[in-house]
Amino acid sequence: MRLVKPWLMLKKPYLVEEVRPEVGNVWTLALRPIGHEGFCFQPGQFAWITLEISPFLMREHPFSMSSNGDNTEKIEFSIKALGDFTNTIKDVSPGTKAFLDGPYGVFTTDRYEDTSGFVLIAGGIGITPMISMLITHAERGDERPYLLIYASKNWKDITFREELDELKKKLDLTIIHVLKEPAEDWSGESGYVDKELLQRYVPKRRATRQYFICASPKMMEQVEIALHQLEVPPMNIHMEHFNLV
Repeated sequence: MRLVKPWLMLKKPYLVEEVRPEVGNVWTLALRPIGHEGFCFQPGQFAWITLEISPFLMREHPFSMSSNGDNTEKIEFSIKALGDFTNTIKDVSPGTKAFLDGPYGVFTTDRYEDTSGFVLIAGGIGITPMISMLITHAERGDERPYLLIYASKNWKDITFREELDELKKKLDLTIIHVLKEPAEDWSGESGYVDKELLQRYVPKRRATRQYFICASPKMMEQVEIALHQLEVPPMNIHMEHFNLV
């Protein structure tokens, strides 16, 4: 398998079409398939990326896709510059060859077609799988309600803020921004996503929704405990950890 998988990846290369800066020191890596149809993925899933070098060298890095899962013509990954590898994304040149191993993961809204709606809770770059879910379902014409609770450092640091506002035109989407360092004139939520904040926004009929959490380990633990205290069924809570690489 260690030889077969890289060989299959070599047969389906991608090309870096664009490296686009986003708010919050995030860079979106846009890839197009070369000589093949690419692949569909379930929104929220991730893939392993190898850039420039042969996939046989196994220098892969996992990232969640941030684009429409139904669009095989282009796959995007939005990556925050936090570690040794992620800090180099901004320097990747268009035309660079890339290889993908994926998709992987069960952190996806597609597994819950019968649910009445979704509660998405993101912290920082944890918005990446969430934006993929929202974009994909908006393009599908989904009419179910979505609640996004999004924790950020400050208003200027909110990645995809404008894109999320545009999605409100296509989805039944409520967005609650929670700022750690709000400006003096900020009238929205501030501090942390705790039990009291969640209680103000999550539906009273807790079991009618599926809850997706992607944030730092500390925030995810706090939110999970709070949801349990609010009697959200454990089977309705789904979590995804992101790596700082």
